[in-house]
Amino acid sequence: MTDHPQAALRDVLLGRLAESGLPAPAQDLLRELLPEARARGGTNGTGTVYLRSVTAAGWRGIGPAATLELPPGPGLTVVAGRNGSGKSSFAEAAEMALTGDNARWHGRTKIWKQGWRNLHDHRAPQVSVELSVDGEREPVTVRRTWQGEDVDDSTAVVERPGRPPVRLEEFLDPEALSLYRPFLSYSELGAMLNKPLSALHDALARILGLELLRDTDKQVLALRRTLNETVSQYTEMTRAVLAELETHDDPRAAEAAAALRARHPDLDRVRALLKGHPAEDGGDLARLRRLAGIEGPDLAELRGAVARLRQAAARAENVREGTAENARRLSELLRAALDHRRRHPGSADCPVCGSAGRLDEAWAADAREQIARLTTEAAEAEAAHRGLDAAVRAVRDLVHPVPGWLQAESSSLADRWREWAVCRGISDPAELAERVERAAVALDVACHQAREDAAGQLADRDSRWQGLAVRLGDWLAAAEAAEDARPRLRHVKAAREWLRTVTDELRDARLKPFADASQRVWRRLCERSSVTLGAISLAGTANQGKVVLDVSVDDIDAPAYSVMSQGELHSLALSLFVPRAAHHGSPFGFLVIDDPVQSMDPEKVEGLARVLDEYARTRQVVVFTHDTRLQQAISHLGISATVREVSRQTDSVVRVVPVSDPVTQALGEAWSVASDDRLPRDVAERVLPAMCRGVLEAAYLQAARRRLRDERLGHLAAEQETAKAHSLVEVAALAIFGTRDRASEVLGAVAREHGAWARTLIQLCNAGSHEALPPMGEPRELVRATQQLARAVQHR
Repeated sequence: MTDHPQAALRDVLLGRLAESGLPAPAQDLLRELLPEARARGGTNGTGTVYLRSVTAAGWRGIGPAATLELPPGPGLTVVAGRNGSGKSSFAEAAEMALTGDNARWHGRTKIWKQGWRNLHDHRAPQVSVELSVDGEREPVTVRRTWQGEDVDDSTAVVERPGRPPVRLEEFLDPEALSLYRPFLSYSELGAMLNKPLSALHDALARILGLELLRDTDKQVLALRRTLNETVSQYTEMTRAVLAELETHDDPRAAEAAAALRARHPDLDRVRALLKGHPAEDGGDLARLRRLAGIEGPDLAELRGAVARLRQAAARAENVREGTAENARRLSELLRAALDHRRRHPGSADCPVCGSAGRLDEAWAADAREQIARLTTEAAEAEAAHRGLDAAVRAVRDLVHPVPGWLQAESSSLADRWREWAVCRGISDPAELAERVERAAVALDVACHQAREDAAGQLADRDSRWQGLAVRLGDWLAAAEAAEDARPRLRHVKAAREWLRTVTDELRDARLKPFADASQRVWRRLCERSSVTLGAISLAGTANQGKVVLDVSVDDIDAPAYSVMSQGELHSLALSLFVPRAAHHGSPFGFLVIDDPVQSMDPEKVEGLARVLDEYARTRQVVVFTHDTRLQQAISHLGISATVREVSRQTDSVVRVVPVSDPVTQALGEAWSVASDDRLPRDVAERVLPAMCRGVLEAAYLQAARRRLRDERLGHLAAEQETAKAHSLVEVAALAIFGTRDRASEVLGAVAREHGAWARTLIQLCNAGSHEALPPMGEPRELVRATQQLARAVQHR
């Protein structure tokens, strides 16, 4: 489970309330109205999620199955490729696998969804992501497949080794995907600011735990509305009753009018007038009024529901018990046999009984027909039973319990109603249909008779005073309610004023880290822009809220969007997306950003590279781009990154080639220095050992992360542990022994595993970093030895 910011906020509110100085009734009112914090899920008890690979087949620009391997855990990965290479298809495949949707289709016409199937590969499309989850040794696969022609007609399952598949919702909380959505496509990047920021407001409010404040305010407003209506109803009723009293010549009417006209109406005087009068005989008169207006079952609606129940029961009866399950299992068996035949095309022998030639083409055609028929049978059987269950519920829902005021009676009406109410507990469809209809008819007759009898008795009692007394009794109840409501209204007003002040303070305090992060991203992306992004704040409430952006140009306030270039608008969208998706409450350890470089000038591209590098220290950042400027900026700034190149051949065959990783990147830089004959020898002797040391540190760091994860240490804990390793031998100790405490044993272990030359190499690299160099020999030989050891460590 992820953090619950609402729970902490509730404690803060209660603490502040105790020190608020509000009257005790106002404090009690807020404590009563303060909702319980709502739990929020992440990955249903598992740890942070990282991407290991994305696989797609028959999807968008990818024909035959292709897989994009990704290094799980924090780090920057760039997936490069020209337009049309299929790289964005991988990004959309990951998004579709986990969310069942693609942001690029939002707000588009239906035709945008029609190109989701690959034109060259006509097999059933499939997308999947392999995930690395903190706390789980084995990878987790989320696989989405399609059952129809519509892109929305898909299902996703979560597969774990040794466990049965489960639905995606059982593994990953849909609310977490909505709140921390870790995907940003280019179309979404451009559209994020083309619509009101109310959706971002609501998402941030939920992430920051501000829902509790909103829900409490709603409760206070609802109570205030109810209390105001109570007072208003009393005022209107007083006016109406007084007007009616003045038309009567009964002395009691005059006395009642005098009691109502007083500055403070005399409720005791009104009670005395009503006391002992037949109209005040509340029990008998109230009962007669209820009986006069009693309504029994709606026979027409009930008969229709019973008819549908009998039809559903008949359909279910025609479907033999267990047919759906038997048909499903048999179809699965046939599919398995067909799959065996497909994987062994040269053999038609039965793998079960050994009969030769049994699994021939004729058998396969027949098996496919049976599968289609069995699938239809299973669906029909399940539909029949679901229809019966729904019909039973529909009939039961029409059966109402005995009214509370009638439950204690032993009258014919009460008996008939009890007989009808018993039908809610009948589970047998046939018995339910028979008894509920019979009981309903009997109850309808009893209700009709009771209404007629009560109406007659009320007519006998009816008189001008009796009717007036009834209204006077209603007025008295309204006056008592208003008398209770007035002091509560004062407390509600004080409580809401305090709550609004505290809401503003807490909202600003909780938003500040997000706003600071957004401003930091903006400054990196738009370092030399004349547009300044100032304060970011939340205004309004849920459904009517918005994110307010303080934008100025050359220190002059200006509307946020009208003064920005397209590149600046994209930078602003990134400034809002990245801090939200990387919030510490998110269960996702990764960000996937598709084509963020477009419309950016070179300075913004370098700023983007720095932003990606900053977040890649604690997150897995995967960026898809066709623009080579991002790779150039990463290389120029010396940022460690893994690079994958995607290309698309004829018939939508997509290939993914590893171009670089931190080890390869560092080796390339070392080879560049070693191969430069123009570089003075003394400079090479000073620079190369440190560069080779960097290569070995990168290789041992990869191995250390693998080992720590294999020992079921979460990604965050593994990163914290590797961050404490401050030397090459400490990093190597983590990789070899799983602990930094055995750093003194590293050189001996390296010599035993790789040879004495490897120990000498590490000693040389360490010496080159800290003290005068011993002779290092030929520069190229040093780098070649470093490469040999680094590759061996990578594959250990």
